[in-house]
Amino acid sequence: MPEITVGPPADDAELKALADQRTRTYNQSPDDAVDWAEQRKAGIDDIRVVRIGGKVAGGLGLLPGGQFFGGRSVPMTGIGGVGIDPEHRAAGLASSLMRSVVEELRSNGCALSVLYPATQPVYRRVGYELAGSLIGYQVETDLLDVRDRELTVELSDDFDVFKELYALRARMTSGSLDRSDDFWTRVFDPPKTTQHRYVVQGPGGPEGYVLFTQPSPKGWMYDLALRDVVALTPRAARRLWTFFADHRSFAGKVKWTGPVGDPFTLALREQAWELERSWSWMLRVVDVERALGERGYSPLIESDLSIEVTDDVLPGNNATFTIAVSGGKASVARNGKARLKVDVRGLAPLYTGFMTAEDLKLAGYIEGSDEALARASAIFSGPAPHLVDFF
Repeated sequence: MPEITVGPPADDAELKALADQRTRTYNQSPDDAVDWAEQRKAGIDDIRVVRIGGKVAGGLGLLPGGQFFGGRSVPMTGIGGVGIDPEHRAAGLASSLMRSVVEELRSNGCALSVLYPATQPVYRRVGYELAGSLIGYQVETDLLDVRDRELTVELSDDFDVFKELYALRARMTSGSLDRSDDFWTRVFDPPKTTQHRYVVQGPGGPEGYVLFTQPSPKGWMYDLALRDVVALTPRAARRLWTFFADHRSFAGKVKWTGPVGDPFTLALREQAWELERSWSWMLRVVDVERALGERGYSPLIESDLSIEVTDDVLPGNNATFTIAVSGGKASVARNGKARLKVDVRGLAPLYTGFMTAEDLKLAGYIEGSDEALARASAIFSGPAPHLVDFF
């Protein structure tokens, strides 16, 4: 069998070969593939290709950054654009690619990795599991029943204001990205589209913002596609909904992403909104000790637990970890008698709070007494994990 190798593109020719592969895997147009390759030349170190017999057969992109849990940012690398040429599928290339990347992330000190799966088995084989949601909402502008103009809405290009407001909101969540500068550029100034940026101004300063585009599904009508929306106060939320309602002469729907039970919807009088889509992302705990130690926890939890983790891909994670939580932080040691046993896949939804330990026991991912399960569920409790960013 020809040799399989994984690594960064060796030159522009390999980057172009990966771009060409995207036209076959993602139905990307040749022009868009060329643009994709040009945009990534500056960040070519964050591209990985898999070769068979020396020829590029697929690849992926790395998005270094962080992810908020318990108010603290945990080092995380997102995985995007995973693809293998159709003629080379079912030959183990995707598994080889993902295993190599997971091992590399571990050696570089990364704690977590997240991706959106087009298919799940290949990622489960290397330790990823469902661990959070991306929820898409939509509401018709004619149904918006909020009229509150107490605050002002202003066009703004003040990048720092948007970053500051986002960080304040993201720290309250489980799973939101701690966006890198490169990722913020994608959010704030996306290529080939016109995006509108508004800030909600309160008496003491900005209280919210929205970034949106206006795709036209039919004729001269358009929708308001919210790329990013933050409301840090109830009046900011009411002002934003009023702002959207004021578009109803031309805009058909408002579309946005948010958590399960999005507080943004509570400003509406009726349940006029509906779910447009729901997609679960997968997380991989790359470095168990670091992930447990750098995550934040509820300041009301004072507890400890010894967890035995098994990991078929990264042997450095095979250990019993004793976690002691106090004051919103945790100390982690490799010792103790295990009260809970979990595969690294089962650790992912427990870590994010996507599923309780009791639920994971039903799925066969965790073993432990009722008391140990209850303790684990309490330690990792928090807001429903979600992302508003897709990659």
